[in-house]
Amino acid sequence: MAKKKRNNAWVQDYFFLIVPKPLEDELLSSWLTRVAIEHRRQLSIFLTLFVKKEGNQISRVDIDFLYDEKLFEALSNKSNLAKEDILKMSLRSEEGYLFSCNNCLYPPLQIRKLTDKRTHNGLMYCPKCLAEDKIPYFRKKWRYQFYNACPKHKVFLTDRCWRCYEKINFAKIKHFKEICICHKCKKDFRENLVIKINSNFEYGLKAINWFEKGLNDGYFTINDKKINSLFVFESFTALRSLVDRKNELNLEDFPLIEEYKTICKKLEKYNSKKALSIKKEFLLTSLVFYLFEKFPDNFQKFIVEHKLTHRDFIHGFRDISFWYKKMIDKLVPMENKIGREIVEGEVLRAIKYLESIGESVNIINVAKIVGCHASIHKEFNKIYKKLKLNNFS
Repeated sequence: MAKKKRNNAWVQDYFFLIVPKPLEDELLSSWLTRVAIEHRRQLSIFLTLFVKKEGNQISRVDIDFLYDEKLFEALSNKSNLAKEDILKMSLRSEEGYLFSCNNCLYPPLQIRKLTDKRTHNGLMYCPKCLAEDKIPYFRKKWRYQFYNACPKHKVFLTDRCWRCYEKINFAKIKHFKEICICHKCKKDFRENLVIKINSNFEYGLKAINWFEKGLNDGYFTINDKKINSLFVFESFTALRSLVDRKNELNLEDFPLIEEYKTICKKLEKYNSKKALSIKKEFLLTSLVFYLFEKFPDNFQKFIVEHKLTHRDFIHGFRDISFWYKKMIDKLVPMENKIGREIVEGEVLRAIKYLESIGESVNIINVAKIVGCHASIHKEFNKIYKKLKLNNFS
């Protein structure tokens, strides 16, 4: 005789039986997992039973970034929490402060993706924070790109269990204990090893504190002016890629210059790159902070030392803020990348040099020799066209 299926549909009409209080800065996925554990259910099964949601689908998406009005409303009704309390746990509550998003499906660069094979996974944690919690939980700030270490405990964040090396995945938790127990080997994350931050790295902690304060305040104070935090974080994503110059980085005053170059060299050699990648992200955050720390002095040093053009700061930057463009326009004039005047003799010598080595003489190659941008530097364009008209005589 066939076994009769149990009908659990009636559960969907009831409130959550136990509702843990959301904790300070708690992630929505962390809170939902704690609710599921209290109901002795796996997260996907719990959502299917109580929220009329296909739990397996939810577990495959980034629920912390998902914007779903119906889901928020259902969670509010079931838990008896205000809808605002539910939204506050979502990363979407930082929209307009940390990032801007027009119905985007995936997290912007200011937020770590849940899975990134090139570096590490987005769901990171500080073992010492979990150990201090009366009720262990995962914070929203542990998903922010700039938050790579814990300033309180002076340790790097980690993204996995250090016994079985499995990444954190709330959807796979089948035990009904605390959220800080590994779903695979049952190791307690609070007992994990930590990578301590030595005193020579503390400048990076200062950087994290600066970015965190700016986000909490909603603005940064740069050169005695209040700047909307969104503008700074949008520029953060562009500047992170610009400062990552590896051995070519030339900033003697940057306190972590040697540490940065050492990490870059190690990343070229080692196969196991997880911890090194987190350290490098930490150093890139420090570098961006350095540019703003004594604004505009450090920023101008960076431009001059690396002979950067206006285009370097603007090209490929979507939805650029007026503040960022105005700042770059002032620091790096469009016509000239290093603030010097170009004369006819300089261009002529570049042309003759190209001819002597048998290279093609064109505006792009000549501009490379002179050291300016072929289309942006107006004076160079004018001189080149004049010489070309005279057949480079």
